[in-house]
Amino acid sequence: MVTLEQMTTKEEQIICDMCKKEIPKQLPNSCTPGYAFIGEDKKICHACCGEMDKKTMEEHDRIALYLVKKDGKSFITNWPGTLSIRVSHIREGRHNIAGKRVTVWFTDHRNEQWYGINYGDHTQICHCRKMKGRKE
Repeated sequence: MVTLEQMTTKEEQIICDMCKKEIPKQLPNSCTPGYAFIGEDKKICHACCGEMDKKTMEEHDRIALYLVKKDGKSFITNWPGTLSIRVSHIREGRHNIAGKRVTVWFTDHRNEQWYGINYGDHTQICHCRKMKGRKE
């Protein structure tokens, strides 16, 4: 079996500015780069993206993530999928402009309660907020 490191040469790799690991400039069989930008010049790997999103959740009580379904279950995730939180409850309702509003509830990595709202049928973006005074 060929590993990711064997599929890319040194010229096709960059160094993550957070963890200092080598990451591919381009993921194999994908149009997606193996990194994300922070600001204009720093590049970080997808694993560090997940850690940054966790830190954002700790420092700020809100974050925009994605509501996705996998194997019939709903998850809140970040763009590369390195942060994935199972939704504990979901409710669909109507919205006067978007047509549909989906509200989800979930528990983060620190065991704190959050909720998220997704509008319409044409986006996965979920606006998430920590619930005040709630711990599981």
